[in-house]
Amino acid sequence: MNVVKLFSLALIVFCFIANGSFAGSIEQLKEREKKVKKVVSELLPTVVAVVGDDQPATGSGVIVSEDGLIMTAGHVTEAAGKKLTIIFPDGRSVKGESLGANRSRDGGLAKITEDGKWPFAKIGDSKKAKLGDWLIAMGHPGGYDLNRSPPIRLGRLISSGTMGMLRTDCALVGGDSGGPLFNLEGEVIGIHSSIGGSLAENRHVPSSVFQSGWDRMLAGEIWGSLGMMAAGVDPDRPMLGVRMNESDGNVVVDKVYSNSPAQKAGIMNGDQILSVDGIEADKMSDVVEKVASSKVGNEIEIQVKRGEEEKTFSVKLVSWEDLASGLGKEQGKESPSPDQPARPELGVILDAEADGEGAVVFQVIEDSLAATSGFMPGDVVKKIDGTKIDTADEMASSIRSAELGKVIRFAVQRKGQEGLVDVDVLFGK
Repeated sequence: MNVVKLFSLALIVFCFIANGSFAGSIEQLKEREKKVKKVVSELLPTVVAVVGDDQPATGSGVIVSEDGLIMTAGHVTEAAGKKLTIIFPDGRSVKGESLGANRSRDGGLAKITEDGKWPFAKIGDSKKAKLGDWLIAMGHPGGYDLNRSPPIRLGRLISSGTMGMLRTDCALVGGDSGGPLFNLEGEVIGIHSSIGGSLAENRHVPSSVFQSGWDRMLAGEIWGSLGMMAAGVDPDRPMLGVRMNESDGNVVVDKVYSNSPAQKAGIMNGDQILSVDGIEADKMSDVVEKVASSKVGNEIEIQVKRGEEEKTFSVKLVSWEDLASGLGKEQGKESPSPDQPARPELGVILDAEADGEGAVVFQVIEDSLAATSGFMPGDVVKKIDGTKIDTADEMASSIRSAELGKVIRFAVQRKGQEGLVDVDVLFGK
């Protein structure tokens, strides 16, 4: 019995038990089964394993052009110009190379560097996907395995706007990252990025993200930042580009990010924010809520107190993605900080939407404090210096207030190990 026949039987069982009843009429079920069989039989050869020559871990990808362009996850390729091995479901392997990536959205391109005409899938429009649509996930869970074809997972779209990602209940595991999410027309509408709060809630980079940045990725450009502690923010969320704290009842700018709207407007570290568009800023939440309720491209008036002088700045908001991309790099320098030392960044991306106790590490930035100290993706931070941590926000707040020059001890839960693992980080001056 071939893989398509086996899957057909599994599909019938799945649809029968969904919600305790048949998912639609028998005729609809037969039509859905027919479409799934067609997609699987025609597109299975396009689903490849992607292996970096300098790393043992296996990711996934999907070929989307006859000359061998591959859509995958940004964290699978990591950097442009890396040598890759591309493995087909039948065991054939060819040489490849990574291209560019939108790191804020976790989308990346690679290409097969050997000559040939390769099987490929059509790219669809993720914006046309509707909640409840049946979708097919393919990939290489657990890494490439010659003894089986890429497993087929059938599920539904459960969200299309949260965090700029598609969310489905197509179960994914490690190794699936970079694999394709197909609609029943056989079009790629997403690329697997990460697992959500459970194996049945997963995130996929929409195809629209690839299409909007296609030329940049094709040219080998890497943009976006995996190192900002603003991890978990919607990439389309409007941003001012400052980090704040509350001191003696005042809202004070702790840091102005380089190339941000705030820096370009003239706001400096140490400025006290008095009002935003005429609304008094008594708490940090007053500023956050006003910015969040605005739109990208809007100009807002920020009144600050600098020393004994009051100043007003007009600030044009950008998206989190553009902020992370270093918009306006020609301005280049960070705002001066006359009375505050620069603070090092830990170098992790936190999963702000993960359920359960602890802060989940989604990504560890290469050559960062976290990487050199032993942090790993998937670690769940339970305590910092003995203090219990329940959320990503709590961890970010604790890091911001960490004493410079002191060793900070993180107690983490790590898969495959019993108990907690201590990770010590020196936040040098």
